[in-house]
Amino acid sequence: MSRQDEGRARLIAAARRAAAETVAARVSLRDIARAANYSPAACYRYFASRERLIDAVAVEVCDEVIAAIRKAIAGETGVQDRLAAAAHAYLLYAIAHRGAFDLAFERAEGDWAAAERSAAGMKLADYFGELAGRPELGACLWASIHGVVDMMVKGVIDLGQREQGASVLPSRGETLLRGLTESLAL
Repeated sequence: MSRQDEGRARLIAAARRAAAETVAARVSLRDIARAANYSPAACYRYFASRERLIDAVAVEVCDEVIAAIRKAIAGETGVQDRLAAAAHAYLLYAIAHRGAFDLAFERAEGDWAAAERSAAGMKLADYFGELAGRPELGACLWASIHGVVDMMVKGVIDLGQREQGASVLPSRGETLLRGLTESLAL
């Protein structure tokens, strides 16, 4: 691995750690630099801006989500079962990697995602379309699942986690997501 690649990897890991410790949208380049043991100015050797660094986090997160989904659907044969398992794996990833998940899917003020980040998102959307056997619906499926998962994790949809704690999210979320994927009637 080149020195450039090592520095980039170090900053990506630091961004993920910083996001795990605070609200992702509040993670500054200074926070990331501190977590990587770099000066803020040194970060610009590896990324043009905080947004480009977060784009790199998003690419990594999308790849990890796809890997988690592949593992989760390994024994599933029916479309509904594959989609339900994929949605549940998406939820479990969001819970386990909350900071990185939030950071990857944040939108910076006035900024458009870089082509790599957009391509990573479309790769995820295409994968959902492939699972459904309906490639044209991939973005819609991903948006639906992501939206519900994001609202559950953030507590907008309360599945009892306010009273019972976050430990209820995997099982209660699985039920909700299965209902969502079945309602899509693919």
